[in-house]
Amino acid sequence: MATKEHSLYKLVSKDQAEAFAWSFEGPNTEAVLYPFQFPPLRPDEVRIQQTYFGLCYTDCHLVNQDWFPISYPSVPGHEILGHIVQKGDQVTQFQIGDLVGAGFIRDSCGKCKQCILGNDQLCGQVGNEHLIPIPKFGGFATHVQLPAKWTFPIPNTIPQHLAPPLLCAGITVYAPLKRHFGANKNVGILGIGGLGHLAIKFSAALGMRTTAISTSADKEEEARSYGATDFICTKNQEQMVKSQGKFDMILSCASANTVDEFIAYTNLLKNGGDFVMVGIPALTKVELQLPFFAMVVRQISFVGSLVGSRQENYEMIEFANKHKIYPTCEQFEFENFKGAYDKLLNGRPKYRCVVKVGNAPETLKQ
Repeated sequence: MATKEHSLYKLVSKDQAEAFAWSFEGPNTEAVLYPFQFPPLRPDEVRIQQTYFGLCYTDCHLVNQDWFPISYPSVPGHEILGHIVQKGDQVTQFQIGDLVGAGFIRDSCGKCKQCILGNDQLCGQVGNEHLIPIPKFGGFATHVQLPAKWTFPIPNTIPQHLAPPLLCAGITVYAPLKRHFGANKNVGILGIGGLGHLAIKFSAALGMRTTAISTSADKEEEARSYGATDFICTKNQEQMVKSQGKFDMILSCASANTVDEFIAYTNLLKNGGDFVMVGIPALTKVELQLPFFAMVVRQISFVGSLVGSRQENYEMIEFANKHKIYPTCEQFEFENFKGAYDKLLNGRPKYRCVVKVGNAPETLKQ
């Protein structure tokens, strides 16, 4: 059980709890159950009773301070799915009982330059309200409370146990693929894992010529089943040399471990190509150097992409529903959250971990 109390979420006994979360009280620690009561619901917020939620390796990076320091206790999680059980007076787009999902972005101001341009995921005007997992409680819980603005209706035709990863991994790969879309483009998807397997599906469904790039030769058949028309094993030097200058765009869903690996990947781009990064390694473990000479003389662009805007989220959900694009997931019960987190942190899940909340809010009170 939790021993550290969050300033906003009152730690209470199980029988007094409005919700239960899995909390971390420090880096590299085990999750503990945190029974709590919410702060008052704001007029623009909704409270969601989750049916399922997903785990993302970003949560591991945050908990273990791989990118920057955080405060504890921390309840990460940003792949949220459930039914609205309460809503503020200003929330008119949803009704009690609606099935909704939410992802990495918690709120945006709607007034700054980025918001006006439609890049509201890049809003820098709402401070600690911007991202769901920090410093407020995120999705590793039976219930979540957040602004309705960044909450999205989920069609009943999307299987609920497969929906949560779409709100993170799905939008993370769909948004840059759509922004760089070209019907005749050759696209390389680097890494066939939690992000990459969805990227292949989205890229193929968009109609681009899609090649899967992996360190594992035995993933070729699987990659082709997702829609890849070609496959490159990075350990096969003949394939790597033959494919130099092939791609208009590479979507990097996995990080290189060495400078030489990184340069080898960029050599696969055409002159004027785009190397788009969505996978972020632990900054304490990997330090890479950009190939500045090649960037200039080959006019290569290195681009980062943070999830997607609200509009891109709506489009992604509609597109995934239409084309039946779903992640491959391993499912765990809420009571076995520690098993799910350990599998993500230390194992190799295929490819996302999803937790079923079920009757946990009632059974945990007993």
